[in-house]
Amino acid sequence: MEFIYSHTLTVDGREILFHIWDVPNSQDQADDGSSEEKRIQWADSFVLVYSICDRASFDILPPKIQFIKAAKEGQSQEKVPIVIVGNKRDLHHQREVSSEEGRLLALSLDCGFYEVSAAEAYHGALMVFHGLAERIPDTKLALKKGTGIRGIVKTMSAVFARKRTDSL
Repeated sequence: MEFIYSHTLTVDGREILFHIWDVPNSQDQADDGSSEEKRIQWADSFVLVYSICDRASFDILPPKIQFIKAAKEGQSQEKVPIVIVGNKRDLHHQREVSSEEGRLLALSLDCGFYEVSAAEAYHGALMVFHGLAERIPDTKLALKKGTGIRGIVKTMSAVFARKRTDSL
């Protein structure tokens, strides 16, 4: 099930409106390339979430990021803002993906990286969106200032989809 949320955040004196399209990624979900491409075209920036306790959720990130970059960066010279988030940091005893692996993947694909526990605190999610806002070029913000930014974040993971009480 997909959800759309809105959240306004002030970063460095700039008010940014995020429309968040939460798209859970299911292993048994058929991958419809055309609908995924439509979602990608709708978004200006992306947050991809994996569970540190689920190797498969991490392993699907590289092809997803390559797909996003091919679809978005092929149209313009601007880099698309992408942040990778390792969730469930509080479950470190069940960890299947190390922090170093997440950082290395983000570094190799020119993405931001955070590791958080959405269940423990709001602060981690706030840091993610602040980090994403810093990656959005000022030129994009200026173009959309009159109507607010359509800083769309596509969250791909059942990780946050299961935990609606922690929504922004």
